[in-house]
Amino acid sequence: MNLISIDKLSKKIGDKFLFKEISFGVDDNDKIAFIGVNGSGKSTLLKIILGSVEIDSGRIVKNNNLRIGYLGQSPEFIPSNTILEHIFQSDSPSLKVIKRYENVCIALETDHSEIITQEYDMAMSEMDRLGVWEYEQFIKSILSELGLKNLNEKMANLSGGMLKKVALVQTIIDDTNFLILDEPTNHLDIDTILWLQQYLMKTDKPFLIVTHDRYFLDSVVEKIYEIDDSTLKRYPGNYSFYLEKKAEEEALLKESEQKTKGFLRKELEWFGRQPKARGTKQKARSDRITDLLSRKKTGKDINLEFSVAGRRLGKKILELKNVSKSFESKIIDNFSYVFKFQERIGIVGPNGAGKSTLLNLLTEREKPDSGSVNVGISTKFGYFDQSSLELNPDVRVIDFIKENAGQSIQMSNGEVRTASQMLELFLFDGRLQNSKIGKLSGGEKRRLYLVYILIQNPNFLLLDEPTNDLDIRTLSILEEFLGEFPGCIVAVSHDRYFMDRLCDFLLVFKGNGVIETFAGNYSDYLEYKEYSESAERRSNAMEKSDNLKNQAVPSVEKKKGLSFRDKKELETIEKEISEIEIEKKTLAELLSSGRGQYIEQTKAGDRLKELEEIEQRKLRKWEELSEK
Repeated sequence: MNLISIDKLSKKIGDKFLFKEISFGVDDNDKIAFIGVNGSGKSTLLKIILGSVEIDSGRIVKNNNLRIGYLGQSPEFIPSNTILEHIFQSDSPSLKVIKRYENVCIALETDHSEIITQEYDMAMSEMDRLGVWEYEQFIKSILSELGLKNLNEKMANLSGGMLKKVALVQTIIDDTNFLILDEPTNHLDIDTILWLQQYLMKTDKPFLIVTHDRYFLDSVVEKIYEIDDSTLKRYPGNYSFYLEKKAEEEALLKESEQKTKGFLRKELEWFGRQPKARGTKQKARSDRITDLLSRKKTGKDINLEFSVAGRRLGKKILELKNVSKSFESKIIDNFSYVFKFQERIGIVGPNGAGKSTLLNLLTEREKPDSGSVNVGISTKFGYFDQSSLELNPDVRVIDFIKENAGQSIQMSNGEVRTASQMLELFLFDGRLQNSKIGKLSGGEKRRLYLVYILIQNPNFLLLDEPTNDLDIRTLSILEEFLGEFPGCIVAVSHDRYFMDRLCDFLLVFKGNGVIETFAGNYSDYLEYKEYSESAERRSNAMEKSDNLKNQAVPSVEKKKGLSFRDKKELETIEKEISEIEIEKKTLAELLSSGRGQYIEQTKAGDRLKELEEIEQRKLRKWEELSEK
């Protein structure tokens, strides 16, 4: 079933076409990613589909049953709202009933009056009538997996990463049949990214997504649409397939360009031998030569093999000795490390663990509570932080670089590149260089700040979430640059592809001030982490299974420490487990007897497997409540 049809859509910003007469459709089984350089119009196209941005020409037709869930780059929220109020803001009848039920459950924690008890009974009846208990359990499981436990917390008190999590939950649980996600992995920790990746791989909902996370693209999408030079190119496959096809296209373009250059050389030789003439044929040939000389060069004509010469690092680069730092809790506890020449270190850990704090300690933006940070006399930092420099919107791009970073930079091969040439390397063409900063997109401003850092020729780079808001092509250029960088690099990032290309050693924030070292790249660490956690889960499951075999399920009355809400939930779960056991027994008898037709037996087997999974989820919840 077709959900959206777009025909000959055009949109201009000023005198520049973002896209010109592009056409495509979205069906109910599509999983599509839009890619393209910053400023190419990806986010604008998503907003046009949402209806929040007007088009210049063309036509958009949407299915009458289309219900869109949208996650923007910067989620909007009311600061005074609680998490519960934000995620249940939908007009969906089911979500309204669940919100009512959750609110009264929270009220019962402190108020056991008859009015509240009656309200609870009414909410329970409504939940039964609409049959939304499974839906409510699905929402609870998402909240639990993403660590959102205090639903009374005000939105104003949440960090950027937590705000993105809450917005993600609100988008996923809403009663929609189509998702639009704009840079959904930005500001999320790796566990949440992996959770979202698994969700999108399994969901039946179609989606459009804009993301620079290349492993994410490889796992979840089945079509890639690239916006390039105001046109739309389609690639039926994931990111790996896209790379293969792009390589083939580049090879053909290179071959075509070589032929063009050969033809142009011959034409110029002919032109140089001819006397001045005004004949029509000669003029047409002359015009064709002019067109060829002014043609747009292909991507491979741009030389990306470059590296700065770099300042020489001394014997002592940077040393941390017994450094500790606390805010409301311990962030770094008695940490020591000596940085070595040309190290490539990645820093990983959950949001709020203190990764950015460590970078601020290294650059002495913050002082440790105890211990010392000793910076070598020849060490010059380049710090690409998350907030970036406040850029004056009225200054031209080229003027900003010249005034703040200098006229030129020396490369490792001795060549000197001007500020303009350095900007070209990072995809700022002549038009963009002469544009005012205020005209740039958010990603283009981020890219400009990156050039500003690099052109100052540091010998120790600190990168705090450098991949946020940068497009894939810019990331590839940055990775090539960093691969040839002669100094030290320390990077904080949740982008697995970027970290795998850059780092071979990790500092892992474990919480409570503990920082562990890991020799390997990010993928190696995630594999090790999954193995360790799986082993621990298996061990705990076996222990709990042995305990359950040796004891009966305790009654709710014995759990005196439980809240009223928890007791009610425990009662419900125990009742549901009993009903599941009865149904399982009936199905097992049917299967063992051999009665019924083949189709009936197959359905019984499938239902039995489904009940096993449901029972395991119920038992885990029962164990969680029983341990309180």
